[in-house]
Formats: sequence, structure tokens, C-alpha cells
Amino acid sequence: MSIVHDEVQPGAGAVVVTEDRWHRLFIAFVTVGIIVATVLGVREIINEPVIQLDAVRGSEEGVTPVEAQVLARNTSEDTTYCIEVTITATDRDGLSLSTAVAEPTTGDGTLGPGRTANFNASFDDLTQQEIDEELDSYYAFVTHQEDC
Repeated sequence: MSIVHDEVQPGAGAVVVTEDRWHRLFIAFVTVGIIVATVLGVREIINEPVIQLDAVRGSEEGVTPVEAQVLARNTSEDTTYCIEVTITATDRDGLSLSTAVAEPTTGDGTLGPGRTANFNASFDDLTQQEIDEELDSYYAFVTHQEDC
């Protein structure tokens, strides 16, 4: 006994679908996505930020309020930038204990081409217990940057 109907033969008016019609579109979409992701990734690796921040230095133990300082450097050759730096105090797990906007120690936060400036943040809201038991490190970020 045959399960195939004898009256309909392949090629005799029957449509044989061997591939999903969306398959080629999906492959093209994935390929374009991989290429775009690779290009953007390489671009991020090559591009250095115009404003670079050095490692954050914290105040000595026992000094209250806790302060942190970071050096900002303008690597541009011809543009002056007005910047805002934010420093975050974190615990051993990397969770934020406190965040403060850093103030320039001299000037107004304007960095000329090739110039540097120190930014200082004070963490007044940290308790002595948080300082003694939880405070581990600091991270600095350029939170605002525009041409002056």
C-alpha cells in the first residue's frame, strides 16, 4: 500500500518548496548586523576620548569629610572644552555609596588644548561607619563636555 497519491507527480503542477522564503532575508539581516557590530566595535577601540581622566586619588584615612581628586587632560590640539566631572565612591562589590560633582581646584572647569586641571569632590553624606567598613574605591566620569 502506498501513501503517496499516484495522481500528483512532482513537476506535474505541484509546487515543491525546498527553502523557507524568509531564510535569505534572515541571513542577509544577520550578516549586515555582524558587519555593523564589528565596524562599531573597532571604531570604539581606535577612538580615544578627547578628555582623559587619570586614576582617582582618595583622601588619607581618618580625614573627614572624605575627598577624592582626579586629573583631567584635554588631548585636543585646537579645541577648548568646558567639562563637568562626577566622582563616585563605591564599596567592595562595586556598588555606589555616594556620588558628587567634582569642582575644579583652580579655574572654572575650562580646559584649553593640551591643558590639565585637577577636580576635587567631597563626600559629605558618607557616615563614619560607611567610610570605615564599606568604602573601597572611587571612579570618575566626564558627565558633561562641550566646546567653549
